[in-house]
Amino acid sequence: MCQGEIKTVGLIFTRKKIKRSGFIGLEDYAIKRGIRIIHIDLSIPIEDQGKLDLIVHKMTDVIAKVERGDLEAKKLYERFINYCKSNPNVVVIDAWSNIEKVLDRMVLYHHTEICAMESIKENYPLFNVPKSIALNSIDEWKSKEIDVRFPAMCKRRTACSSTEAHQMTLIPSIEKMDQLKNYVEDNEAVIVQEFIQHDGVIVKVYVAEGQITASTRPSFKNMDKTGDVVHFDSQTLPKSFETEIELSDDLDKVFLKKDPSHIHIQKEALLDYNRLQQIANSLYCQLGLTFFGFDVLLQSKTNAYYVVDVNYFPSFKDVDNFHSMFVDILEKKLT
Repeated sequence: MCQGEIKTVGLIFTRKKIKRSGFIGLEDYAIKRGIRIIHIDLSIPIEDQGKLDLIVHKMTDVIAKVERGDLEAKKLYERFINYCKSNPNVVVIDAWSNIEKVLDRMVLYHHTEICAMESIKENYPLFNVPKSIALNSIDEWKSKEIDVRFPAMCKRRTACSSTEAHQMTLIPSIEKMDQLKNYVEDNEAVIVQEFIQHDGVIVKVYVAEGQITASTRPSFKNMDKTGDVVHFDSQTLPKSFETEIELSDDLDKVFLKKDPSHIHIQKEALLDYNRLQQIANSLYCQLGLTFFGFDVLLQSKTNAYYVVDVNYFPSFKDVDNFHSMFVDILEKKLT
């Protein structure tokens, strides 16, 4: 980037995502480094909003509406795609062909599985992926062999940017699969994923152009097959231990809300950041995403690494120095 030359970067994010993604105050910081940040309004032609050098987007929000039959959202999506085709010199983070890999959890599962099979560390897999099966409807389980171990987690196949994507159900045994009909529409496609015992601690890893940041959060206690079915919204789960957030009675029984024995500190001490970096590198090579996150569980007793989810452009607001990291990436892409 030439000295003194101002470049313009357009963001396509909902206002809600702007607040949650770590962008507050970004414009003031970026302009000091020669980058003008603007917010693109897809309801009007993008060409009318000034000359752009680069676009950073989370169009998955729009796609979620398109998949629900929203015709206005379809127009916004087509406007974005047509602009990208008509303006090939404008850098786009990230390419739509890569975004499509993370829209469906089953497709994402297969991509993650490829990474797990190809990544070997000292004759062992760098990480594992819990076995998952796809159901086109919840009734399909009656006629399809459910070749996963229980307890299991039921998730919508839709992976991004919709209320449904965050609705999940913990199923202790196959005998209780019938209860899914209380939480999932008959024609909704879901995946059933084996529950990995992990002592109530999940590791959240954030990746920005290969740079990782990791932290632990509370999660589900070790489960057996005798409990109740538990339905929850993953976005409302506590994000720190000793939280004051009130949980429903059924969720409170199975979630490690408080950690008096400091299991999360023990897990943090076990974390191999070199391994996490290698996992991030493997996922990046497979998915081609600049900004993403993934969830890791350290299996109870064995401490084997399991990647249970990958998220496109999660919230980076708790990542230290995200503004400088973000602008560094923009500068690199613009040169």
